[in-house]
Amino acid sequence: MITLPLHTDSRGAGGVPVLFTHSFAGDVSHWGATLEHLRHQRRVVAFDFSGHGRSPGAVGAYSIPELAKDIGAAADASQLDAFVLVGHSLGAAVACDYACSHAGRVKALVLVDAPPAPGSIPPGQLQQLHAAVARDPFAVIEQFWTQQMLIDTRAEVKQKLLAGLRSMTRRAAGELTDAALDYDARPALLRYPGPKFAIVTARNDAPLSLHKAVPGFKHVVIRGTGHWIHLDNPAQFNKALDGFLSTL
Repeated sequence: MITLPLHTDSRGAGGVPVLFTHSFAGDVSHWGATLEHLRHQRRVVAFDFSGHGRSPGAVGAYSIPELAKDIGAAADASQLDAFVLVGHSLGAAVACDYACSHAGRVKALVLVDAPPAPGSIPPGQLQQLHAAVARDPFAVIEQFWTQQMLIDTRAEVKQKLLAGLRSMTRRAAGELTDAALDYDARPALLRYPGPKFAIVTARNDAPLSLHKAVPGFKHVVIRGTGHWIHLDNPAQFNKALDGFLSTL
């Protein structure tokens, strides 16, 4: 995948920097409250993945390993030699992929409501999902979000998320949905030796959740929010993140 320079938001100075990766159909604005909260203590950087927000689209195919290259590009552009990497949802999967091969650079890994390990969707149903994505990725995603991810999401957050989804190209939406359905983050996490922390919703605190499927995780459960915890309840999210960062 070849891209032009990515859009970034960099604030603050000092301390171990923190680099944030957003979810599928997200952008840097998802991290606005957290960036503002942390900028008084340390350098914080967020960026738009290729095909999202104000970053240009990818020239080649979209995939999780290819998006992981965006992390390196954003870190290089922001002159971050070493940093804590925080990823939400699809961004968490991409963060796992990057961290396993850049352990010297990623000082700690924080996964925010990451996709679970494969196994919850039977193979036949998974094949049907891929076929449905090929026909209309937006319809599949909106249905999935409505049935699962947007439960307990605030109305204004839901509106923002759906607008972000509709701003994506069909190719990006389809290819990244297919990639997310097939990706297993466990091998990457098992290779990453650094500190690992998860911030999850109650619905993502199950045996196949990554913080339970892979050893070495500490985690915090935040209740009463949708999948986008940091948008629904930034105060509780920032408190959980502060707690982990203080241990490093």
